[in-house]
Amino acid sequence: MSEGVQLEESTPNTSVLPFNLYPDVLLQTNNGSNPVQPTSPAFPTFLFLFLRIGFVIRVLVIPIACLGLVTNPINMVVFSKLLDNDTVSVSLFGMSLSDFLVCFTTLLGCIGEFEEVQKVLLYYLSINPREMVYLCVVFPSVHFVRVTLMISAFITLERCLCVAMPLKVKLIFTSRRCKIIMFFCFLIALSTAVPYYYTYIFTWTHYPPLNRSILGYTSKNGYKEIVKYSGPFVIIFFWVLFILIVICTGILIVVLNKKRNWRQSVTSTTTASKESNQVTSKELKVIKMMVMVASLFIVCNIPTSSIYIANEIDPSISMEGSKNYLYYLLGYFAILFQTFNSSVNIFIYYFYSTNYRVNFNKRFGIQEKEETKKPLETKDNS
Repeated sequence: MSEGVQLEESTPNTSVLPFNLYPDVLLQTNNGSNPVQPTSPAFPTFLFLFLRIGFVIRVLVIPIACLGLVTNPINMVVFSKLLDNDTVSVSLFGMSLSDFLVCFTTLLGCIGEFEEVQKVLLYYLSINPREMVYLCVVFPSVHFVRVTLMISAFITLERCLCVAMPLKVKLIFTSRRCKIIMFFCFLIALSTAVPYYYTYIFTWTHYPPLNRSILGYTSKNGYKEIVKYSGPFVIIFFWVLFILIVICTGILIVVLNKKRNWRQSVTSTTTASKESNQVTSKELKVIKMMVMVASLFIVCNIPTSSIYIANEIDPSISMEGSKNYLYYLLGYFAILFQTFNSSVNIFIYYFYSTNYRVNFNKRFGIQEKEETKKPLETKDNS
């Protein structure tokens, strides 16, 4: 998670990595060799807890990310059968793809944080592990999370418009246009990484303990200027979309409750009324599913929101600030919750979407229950 690595010019030790695994504020070094214990008696205790929490979270993230590597391809397979007939399936297919990439890059990032893996990268491949893992794995993961953020905002906004003006929205958001929107969601989110990558250059740096050069990166002169101007844009980008998701989700919950109350108050025995109720029931299921997906996204992004709020309150809570240990601690929880959000949507889709469940069962040869078959047979016979 750290941007750089502090290389030490001491004799290499086979049992300990010759560089700091955690922020330099936490581990101050004396002449670049041995850690210096802080004078405050409370700080070592906090440092110990920080290291343990970070280790535990990394261990928890790995199985959750592996779950996402299984569930998201399943989602893409199921939704691929519905792309031409359902605009929601197009959006959910795009979200499953971005979630898969989040889980994949997060898994590699967590594995790369372990000391044994970093030893292999440093001693056998001559790669600066901290820098290369950050640049090639952690950094892309952040941008794939932004893709999920944009798609979530689009889905909730489209559902709100569908409730407000259903006939017009169906003509505006066709399946083809939704595919184009998904493409631009990936393009826009990933394009935000271009200025940062432009300032990085791969370089070989001589490493005295091993008496050879290792591959890392360095930044150009314009790095600070790019961070200065692009940082506020990224924050505004997150908050606008996050607030949009919260507002649209609140509107959908209100609409869901109103329609449920209306259905309970209306009783009719005519065939037309029954068909109308069936359509309303289908809309309610879609809205309920999207409310669950959006609510899960909102809850799982609370740690990320906390990072931005904490930085606004106290600017020293940042990657390079004096309280960067709090920044990293919140970052650990943000990674855990975002990976969880990217891995468990399959359960919401299965239990709240009839189309998804039917196609899932058909695809994997699962026998459907009789009560699920009857409504489909009745509709076909009519």
